[in-house]
Formats: sequence, C-alpha cells, structure tokens
Amino acid sequence: MATRKAPPGCYWRSGTLWGRLRIRGRDIRWSLHTTDPAVARTRYRTARERLIGDAHHGDSPRSLIEALEGWGAWIERRVSAKTVQRYACSLDQLRPFIEGKQLSQIDGRLVAEIIRGRTAEGASNATIRRDLVALSSVINFAIDQAWLESNPILARMKRVAERRDPIVLPRQEDIDLVLARAPGMVKDLVRAAMATGARQDELLRARRDEIDHERKQMTLLGKRNKRRSIDLELFGGYDLIRSLASYVGQPLLFWHSTGENFKNFASQFSAIVARTAKWAAANAIDFRPFRFHDLRHWHAVHWLKSGRSIYELQHRLGHSSIKVTEGYLRAGYLTFEESQAARAGARVVGGHKSGHSELDRARA
Repeated sequence: MATRKAPPGCYWRSGTLWGRLRIRGRDIRWSLHTTDPAVARTRYRTARERLIGDAHHGDSPRSLIEALEGWGAWIERRVSAKTVQRYACSLDQLRPFIEGKQLSQIDGRLVAEIIRGRTAEGASNATIRRDLVALSSVINFAIDQAWLESNPILARMKRVAERRDPIVLPRQEDIDLVLARAPGMVKDLVRAAMATGARQDELLRARRDEIDHERKQMTLLGKRNKRRSIDLELFGGYDLIRSLASYVGQPLLFWHSTGENFKNFASQFSAIVARTAKWAAANAIDFRPFRFHDLRHWHAVHWLKSGRSIYELQHRLGHSSIKVTEGYLRAGYLTFEESQAARAGARVVGGHKSGHSELDRARA
C-alpha cells in the first residue's frame, strides 16, 4: 500500500509522521507519534504555535516538544532500535498527560497524576514503570543540556512496586509436544534456551564467529549491549551448537529461509504453542502452554538443582543484581539442601552430580 501524503510541515520517518520547523536558523524536528495524517496535522499546528511563541520570549522555559526533538536524535545513538521503539510507544501512551507541557511542568504532581491515570486505564505497575523510564530518559537528556536541574520522576517511580510474574516451569512432556510441532530451527532455539538459559533476543542475534570452539564457550550480547561469555560444555550445549547447520555467507547461528534472521519469532512461537494446545484438547491430552522465556527459568532451576552456584548463574543469565537471580531460590522448586548448596557454590548435591540426565533427554 502506498504511503499516504504527509501534511504540510510533516514528513514520514520509519513509518511514523514527524514535524519539522525552522526557527531563527535552527531546524527543529519531533515525532508526532501517529500514522494518521489528520491527527498529525492537528498536533503539528499546536506544536508549531507553541514553538514559535517560545522563540519570541527569548530564554523562556523549554517545551517538552523541544526536549523530545533533541532527545530523539540522542537516544538513537545509545540504545537499540527495539528500545527506541519501546520508548516511543511509552511516550505515546503518556501523550494525554504531557502534551503541551513545558519542561518545568514535569514535576512530582504530574508524575503522580500519570500513575493514577495509567492505573485507572488498567495498566500494570510494570507497564507504568516502563512508561516512566522513557519519560525519565527525556528528562535526563534535558538535565544534560542544562535545561533542568533535577529529575522528579525517579523518586516517584520507586514507589511503583513492580510485581514479577511467578516463575512457572514447563513440564518436559509439554516441551516435547511443542518440539514435535516446531519447524526447522525453532526446535534448535528451544533446545538452546534450555541448554544455555540465554534470552530469546540473545539467541536470535548469536553469530557463528562468537563461538569459541577451543574453550567451548559462547559470547552473548545482552541487555544494554552488555557482552558476557558462558560455558557450553554443561548440559550438552556445545554439542547442540556445533551440530547446527550453517548457511553459506551468513553469520547467524539460528536462521530460516536463505540465512535470514527471525523477525517475528515471539508471535511464531506463540502460534506453535497455541496449535499444540488445540491439538492436545482435541485428543484429550493434558498440555500446559508455556512461554519461550519459561525455558530460561527451566534452565536456571536445573542449574541450581545440579548443585551449582547462584553467583555463577547470575553471570550466566546476565542479571545485573543477585537479588533477581535469588528469585529462583524462593520459587519453590528447590529443596532446602539444594538452596544451601547454591548459595555455597557447591558442585554436588546428595553425594552425586545431578541435573544432566534430564537436560540431555530434552535434546534427544
């Protein structure tokens, strides 16, 4: 479908309409957070009047729109495209609360209003925190430009407690049913998640040249572009990675078609699980659906049950805080003795090594 014509003063950028205005020799650009030309026209006119008015008042307070314009170019150089997209989505959710505001009006009272409003809309605490993180990033940029002195969002955000979903492990029989219906390298991705505990995005970005075959290690690019190396010898991870087919001239470990990366893997995996659930229901088979992320939990619990250290697991999973990793000790899947061994960093539980057979069986 042809791209619709942008209204005067607007242009298309990455599928979204942006505004553009030149004032006193300065080119100002900002996202209008919409794909609808009619909505963009209205938002552009409102913003244009405000920006021109601010310019006539010399050193008057900066508008949030002006901060967003500068922040947009700044943030794109510092985080991934996926994070930029997530921030843009959050800011669009906050638009009814922040549209038309000056930077000086982004204060504790407004943040409290945002929290109340988003809660009334049914947003979870985790979603509200993500929205506030995006707005906080804009405020931090404004502070760097000496447009503001402090960030009023941080203190309020700490009061929004984020409740994590309980850790639920998929059963081996449920995993086997999904593997039986998974095509191509989707099977390999499932098994790799179980063997390494890597996040979905980390596996999808993994490259063949990031495998150290001599040491049997794998380098992963995690959140905030932080790299870490993990051992592949455990749980058959190296044998699995070594057995993966490669596509000539393409670097990815996991690919489809002609060496291409998976662009919509999350929805594809969800569809496979949904089809499996439908088949199981039709055949009177007990099946409990699970998320791809639950395979990471599966790996973590089996790691600890094999008598390995919680601190090693923290590095393996790429957690910035040990408190996050310790959630597995409280999830109810470990005995008291296993929890104590994990904290002590022991390698043996009950006089023998454990955990390998079940992980190896998952690869069969």
